[in-house]
Amino acid sequence: MENQFRIENGILIKYDGPGGNVTIPDGIRAIGAGAFLNHENLRSVVIPEGVEEISGDFFSETPLGAFSGCMQLAVVKLPESLSEIGCRAFYGCKSMRNITLPAGLKKIGNRAFENCENLKNIIIPDGVSEIDYGVFMGCTALREAAFPAGVTVMREYAFSGCVSLEKIDLPKGLKAIDFSAFQNCKNLRRIYIPDTVKEIGDYAFENCENLISAMIDKNVEKIGENAFNGCKNLTIRTSSESTAENYAQNHEIRVLTFEKLRDAAEDMRRKAYAPYSNFGVGAALECEDGTVYTGCNVENASYPAGICAERNAVFHAVSEGQTKYARMVIIGSGDQPCVPCGMCRQVIAEFSPDMEIICLGKNGGAKKFFMRDLLPESFGAGNLK
Repeated sequence: MENQFRIENGILIKYDGPGGNVTIPDGIRAIGAGAFLNHENLRSVVIPEGVEEISGDFFSETPLGAFSGCMQLAVVKLPESLSEIGCRAFYGCKSMRNITLPAGLKKIGNRAFENCENLKNIIIPDGVSEIDYGVFMGCTALREAAFPAGVTVMREYAFSGCVSLEKIDLPKGLKAIDFSAFQNCKNLRRIYIPDTVKEIGDYAFENCENLISAMIDKNVEKIGENAFNGCKNLTIRTSSESTAENYAQNHEIRVLTFEKLRDAAEDMRRKAYAPYSNFGVGAALECEDGTVYTGCNVENASYPAGICAERNAVFHAVSEGQTKYARMVIIGSGDQPCVPCGMCRQVIAEFSPDMEIICLGKNGGAKKFFMRDLLPESFGAGNLK
């Protein structure tokens, strides 16, 4: 059996065995480029502890990663010692559905998982700081991806052609989204661009035809001319006099500004009926289609009969048939940002657990949250089954 593995200087150069379920022997530190190239019968592989790198050849004309073209490879067990997955390492492994990346991983090379057509989800470890060129390009079954805060760059074509991708949480520390990074992600519905991002590259979201909401912070300084080509249902949500607002206006894309919501919430705060607490609250709720519903708190001498501004706005929206929301601005009479109470959090989470909540104080203090962070592990419809 050992003759099936050609090993030189601690590197597995070539596997010459029949395939099936393979356990790589101990004592190697790397798996070389092309070691299992296009193996027709490889179905599963266990990589031992001590292996630090799965290699690939960046300069070859044809894909030459360690497991490139292993179309029957469905199960891969990676060691905790692994620090690098090289370029094209698993290119075209069409039977792979899931893979657990080890916590110590530092680098994922370009096109590492390209055309892994049945890969459904991926969680990137904390040590990875860059999503390289075309890493998940053509992963047509990929539905969700999660990234650590340390990722600062999303390279070209990183998720291009991931037509099933519905949700992606971009990390807070991200600085740039390169061109064509999410091109042709036809099922992507919402994107939140963190306030650390300075540039959105050309064609970054081209032909994301079901993208209905892009939250773009005022800190974004540059947006490529064709960044949102073909996004026919898009609403850009941003701040007044920002790069994103100018982009939307120049490209005839619907734009809604934070200032519009803030003013609507402030108007409601002034209309609040709060003779007992003397603490007025206003809320402005923005639906996915751009419609805005407002509410204020209404108190009652029988205290439990009153209602908060947030629930008032939500119930108003529901009564008009609107149950999908993008963001809510809440402003209270105090100096500190006014956050929703527990009951309001539960109501909001019923409809849009991923929406943005912007909490303001009367004199300008502000905090931003996602609803899922304000109410983690919320009780929902799934708990009733």
